[in-house]
Amino acid sequence: MSEEILTHENIDPQSRKKIMIGIALAMLVACFDGSITTTCGPEIGNSFNNTSLLPWLTMGYLLFETIMIPISGKLSDLYGRKKLLSIGLVLFLVSSIVATIGISMEVMVCARAIQGMAGGIMIPVCTAVIADLYPPEERAKMQGSLGALFGIGFGIGPLIGGALATLEIAGIPGWHFAFAINIPLLLITMYMCKEKFPAPVGMKAKPEIDFKGIALISLLLVIFIIYFQLFGTAFDVVSIESLVMIFIMVGIIVLLSRVESKAAEPIIAPHVLKNPTVRSASILLFLLGFSMIGDELFTSMFLQKVEGYSAINAGLFMLCMIFGMALTSTLAGRSVEKTGYKPWIFAGPVLMAIGMTGMSFITNFSVLQLAISEFVFGLGVGCLMASLMACVQNSCEDSEVGMTTSVVSLFRNIGSTIGSSVYTMMVTLGISYYAIEEGITQWAYEGIGILEHLGEGFDAQIKFVFTNSVADAFALGTIILIVAAILGYRFKIVHMSKTKEILDIEKEE
Repeated sequence: MSEEILTHENIDPQSRKKIMIGIALAMLVACFDGSITTTCGPEIGNSFNNTSLLPWLTMGYLLFETIMIPISGKLSDLYGRKKLLSIGLVLFLVSSIVATIGISMEVMVCARAIQGMAGGIMIPVCTAVIADLYPPEERAKMQGSLGALFGIGFGIGPLIGGALATLEIAGIPGWHFAFAINIPLLLITMYMCKEKFPAPVGMKAKPEIDFKGIALISLLLVIFIIYFQLFGTAFDVVSIESLVMIFIMVGIIVLLSRVESKAAEPIIAPHVLKNPTVRSASILLFLLGFSMIGDELFTSMFLQKVEGYSAINAGLFMLCMIFGMALTSTLAGRSVEKTGYKPWIFAGPVLMAIGMTGMSFITNFSVLQLAISEFVFGLGVGCLMASLMACVQNSCEDSEVGMTTSVVSLFRNIGSTIGSSVYTMMVTLGISYYAIEEGITQWAYEGIGILEHLGEGFDAQIKFVFTNSVADAFALGTIILIVAAILGYRFKIVHMSKTKEILDIEKEE
């Protein structure tokens, strides 16, 4: 007699609760570790007298996280969520132990890369597990809870890193404990996730792995991230190096499209992006990641360099955004079955645009105004976080939940990568313009490096130049979010039955 297949319909409620607690902790760890070195990183560099590798503590994490997101989503469809999640948890635990010991900067960079790889497994798999554990009508509520945790992790990472970086415990520099705190959390997660997981629909005994697709996607994302991290600094935006890299990326995309259309189990099946719900959600999550990174980078920099706040106090402003995000993420998740998805999907970018408009008035800085602006911005983020992911999961084939979830998650990461570069470029262009206007032409082309000249007798001019440049960047960011609001208004929601008909038709063609 064959064993009964475990699904959301027959899983034990206690087992489901334990798994949910486990994936919530996993999501929290993966999210706050992604940004924790932005504040404790300088102390790590000072400990090893090596600051040249400092950017790679964050960039290495981002690079490997982004690469693993599309791969792990598809593999979880083929092998099951529990196997992939277990691999991610073990990798994160081992790399956290190595980072806690921290014997050299090179070892730290490698540990961070492995943490990023683990995070790239944990985030999409944890999100996809929701579709296995709960019926469609309950997914939005649970995605809302995960969305709130994503925001909390995003916001508290820099705070934890900054707080621990200032401490010394038993003669040990505090930054070691920024990684040590992962260990008990991961052990608890492993214990909670030892339960039997529901099997993804369509999981095969001997699945075929799309090795060509994995190789091409990995290569494309490596070149893509390096390009957007280095353009405008290591090489000009319009240059031979830039054109060559763009040409290579376009070539890989064309080749990848051909490979994936022929693969038995493609990592990213071309027909998934033909689903209007997935396509629209990917664009909105791209713009979400784009806008959030701009806010995080330059609001914090403004508060610290212009207003003189400490890293921790500057991070408290981000908590205003997190509170707003947690509020609407939870509210949207609980209400979407009654209200429908579209009101939240439209309201999200509208509120974000209002919040960023408030941020663009930092030239007349007010603590209350900025705090309210961050809160309103967070309200918008929360509206999108819960509604979009549930909407996507309910509009795709049950056997492709992991792949589809990872695709839209990937676009959010890509948005963050491009956003950091584009916002930096916008601020750099503004600095050139205002520096010439203010008569400090000697620093007009140093970009944000102009802040290093504070204390040399031109503080008022430098602060004016930087503040106005950031304000202009936020104003342009508002326009981008207005475009996102239009996309939200025109958002097409395809229900499961209709999606299957569309997918079947396209496969036959």
